[in-house]
Amino acid sequence: MRRPTRFLVGMSLVGAALLGYSVPSEAHDPVFLTQAHDSPDAGPLLPDGTISFAVYGGLVELAATQGFQAQLKEGDALNLSLLIPAAPPETTFEVDSLPRVEVTRPDGSSFFLAAQFREMFHEPFTNTRYLRLGDHLEVAQEGQYDFLISSARPSRYVVSIGTLERFGTTVHRYTRPLVVGRSTTPLLAWFETEMTSANIEPVTETSNAEIDNTPTPTSTSALKRIAPQAAELTSAEEPCDCGRPRRWVVITATAAVAVTAIAALKVWGYRRNRKGNEPQP
Repeated sequence: MRRPTRFLVGMSLVGAALLGYSVPSEAHDPVFLTQAHDSPDAGPLLPDGTISFAVYGGLVELAATQGFQAQLKEGDALNLSLLIPAAPPETTFEVDSLPRVEVTRPDGSSFFLAAQFREMFHEPFTNTRYLRLGDHLEVAQEGQYDFLISSARPSRYVVSIGTLERFGTTVHRYTRPLVVGRSTTPLLAWFETEMTSANIEPVTETSNAEIDNTPTPTSTSALKRIAPQAAELTSAEEPCDCGRPRRWVVITATAAVAVTAIAALKVWGYRRNRKGNEPQP
């Protein structure tokens, strides 16, 4: 019984490996901001800033702001990224017109996370694509961090924070949207939000003082700087890291492997019993 047992275990391990490969390594729990979340203290409060959250927002009016807060402990890692959808109109914006995040630490000091580079990011779990604009990593202070997002033009954005995958964590001052079908998926609605005022010229340009406060990028991807001509590209012209298999394909393949293994085990058992029942010479 050792040979089929080893075979079955081996096939199970292969299936588990395939299934694990289909799950994104950096999946984030989504939080969606509304126009009512116009400041950090009016927005959601993340109870643990080391948990992986993706905060989706849309600034639909000039001079509009949105915000949220996160709690961190002394010595935690404050891990932030700023992204936009890889779609118009955001892909046509000049660098100074892209969204930025003002981060205020518990001690009152602050900095801006703004566009530092331009890198395509494909999220296989939802099959959506983004342009990552900036990263920031630092050792956190004890207390509450404020995040205020603004933009010179109406635009959509994503602020990701944390690395620990713990889906369904309770978020204070926030009610998760009800999803009853694909047509009501908040992420789909966010992608389809129309930026009607996107052609309006920026209100102001980034000042030198704000540029000085923008953190130095800590990711090696910062070498991919934004080129002026790159701002004209649309998502259809961008490369895409779409090498991972779709989730349903992997699940189907895993099930097929398991069924094959069970069938092989039954055939082997049938032949073994038949051989055992044959008269000995």
